Amino acid sequence: MEQAAAALPDDRVDGAAKLGWLCYAALAAGALLYVITIWAEVYIDTSRMDRVSVSAFAESHRHWRLRTTLIFLIWSILGGFTLPLGFGWLFLVPAWLWYVARVLFGMMRYARGLPVGPVLRRGENPA
Repeated sequence: MEQAAAALPDDRVDGAAKLGWLCYAALAAGALLYVITIWAEVYIDTSRMDRVSVSAFAESHRHWRLRTTLIFLIWSILGGFTLPLGFGWLFLVPAWLWYVARVLFGMMRYARGLPVGPVLRRGENPA
């Protein structure tokens, strides 16, 4: 990570770090406020990809945040549709706990400067 970050201008790396923390803050707030902050994180991670993904480390966290958001969204929709049937809580509560644990794990790894999940270079095939 340090080698890739050393090749980039300092202001670009600092900006990417700030955007990364902003995304994690939006995810953490999303545990309580849900819709607005989660979609803000998705917007930042997708529309500002060139600023957020400056290294393999940053790219791994971007993918981690997007997967967390989208999987949580799918389980929340399923729980929301089944809530009137009386068993939606069986989807919503575990999904929320999983979401919080995944956000905290990602934030801890980000603070330590460690990647999450498999670290792939841009354009590299995981197979």
